[in-house]
Amino acid sequence: MLNNQPLLTVAIPTYNCAHYLPDAVGSVMRQGLDDFELLILDNASEDNTEEVVRSFRNDRIRYIRNTSNLGSRENGNRCMLNARGRYLKFLCADDVFLDGVLEKQLKILESRPEVALVTCDHFITNEHLQIEGIFHAFPGVHSGSRVINACLSGMANFIAGPSNVMFRREQAAGLVSDSSYNLLSDCKFYLQLLGRGGYANIGTVGYLYRRHPTSDTEVNCPVDRRMSEHLRLVSEFGGWNPLSCVKAVREAGPEGWRAVRAHWREAFRLGRIATAVMSFPDLVHMYYLRHFVPIAG
Repeated sequence: MLNNQPLLTVAIPTYNCAHYLPDAVGSVMRQGLDDFELLILDNASEDNTEEVVRSFRNDRIRYIRNTSNLGSRENGNRCMLNARGRYLKFLCADDVFLDGVLEKQLKILESRPEVALVTCDHFITNEHLQIEGIFHAFPGVHSGSRVINACLSGMANFIAGPSNVMFRREQAAGLVSDSSYNLLSDCKFYLQLLGRGGYANIGTVGYLYRRHPTSDTEVNCPVDRRMSEHLRLVSEFGGWNPLSCVKAVREAGPEGWRAVRAHWREAFRLGRIATAVMSFPDLVHMYYLRHFVPIAG
């Protein structure tokens, strides 16, 4: 009988991804874990998602279907609300885990109680899972504040997306994905979580991120909003410093100039200058990883 309080919940929020679900679910079942549940939360799909899920015939799978489409962020929040595991790991319905990623992330969370969130790198693929690139998340094990400062100083999400991260549900209590953000709702959630604990990266690629024209990122998260949301996120977290000012001016155009004019006094306080000095080596290292480390690296 399936444990009502498993060690891990793997949650797959899905909408009209019936044709991708066998790959996603299969990659979960190949992980070799015993103490877990697989929660599939269907956001009122209009395809044959329910039929596909019922065909898996696995007692570890819990299937919940929304009566109406809540939007992807609220569907993710419903996943968190319905999860039973001590730890929670999302898997986007069109992504595929690589073997061993769950065990590696669980090992860190089980052995390092100070870590609230553990992430991984990922391969970027086309619709047919052919590798086209790699995403390097912030490497190593660090305090949450160091990673928060790096993300805000560089106006970049160095933690990555839902399929990268595993976290402690207890430490995430009361946190939800902010649906007023599109591209950075996940990043905001992770920064809030890192305010409560430490950060770790397993140091290897953990899954295949499938890019395709109908993905949530392509349909609902236009890239031209990225810098606007970063400006808002930096302001919300009080992260203005000389580095974030430079980034805003260079990449956000007139909107960036307006933000800098509004926040330059706080950005150039002594403590904020010190934060920029400490974050600068991390930003240089992330630039190196993103631009000079090959896919096989």
